Amino acid sequence: MLLRVARDDRIRVGVQDPTRPPHSLTRITARIADRLTTGEIRGIDVSPRMISAAQDRHPGLNFEVGDLLTMPYHAAFDVVTSFNVLHWVLDQREVYARIRAALRPGGWALVQFVCGSLRPSLEATAMNVCRQPEWAASFGDFEAPFVHPEADDVTRLVQAVGLEVISATVDDLRWDFRSGSDFERWVGAGFGDWAARVPGREAAFVAEVVSRYSEITGSDRTLLFTQLRLRMRRPEA
Repeated sequence: MLLRVARDDRIRVGVQDPTRPPHSLTRITARIADRLTTGEIRGIDVSPRMISAAQDRHPGLNFEVGDLLTMPYHAAFDVVTSFNVLHWVLDQREVYARIRAALRPGGWALVQFVCGSLRPSLEATAMNVCRQPEWAASFGDFEAPFVHPEADDVTRLVQAVGLEVISATVDDLRWDFRSGSDFERWVGAGFGDWAARVPGREAAFVAEVVSRYSEITGSDRTLLFTQLRLRMRRPEA
């Protein structure tokens, strides 16, 4: 989620939330809108389908297709936030450079996403499955569509593009789904890059990933992940 709030009497809020559930953008944007008495809400998402759904649900708000790497804003935001998104963006340095560009001097940003861990992640498990004999032919030149950087590396990147780190915390989290099939459906919804390589066999691929991942977590309905929560600011001019 990207949040923009102007410091004049016309408050403007922009939200960028290219997360998996199609309702996330509309829910978060609407919650912010409910807290504002004046201003403009603008939601940004990489998916035209999600933008269309958002517009249908909240016709009074503004939404557009885009992402952090292509947003054209310069010194336009007081606050930028992104939740559970940035581990899907490979060009990490450019992400923080674009966040800095979008912030007004003195503005701050909060990002939260999956970072590096000694425990193999769900996505790393999927990459291991790609190399198994049954799947290797379909994934010969496939490159990982995610990054899980170490927290220290992220703070160095942030500082390198001219942002100041306010705080950084790392938490080990657990999501328990109602059943293994619910977990598989959730995994499948977010594995579009992998699924595109195995048309007609998507469910079988996801099932094998979840099966192998359950050997790490001890459950076929549990997601374990390490989350970095980083707050930063653009220095005053």
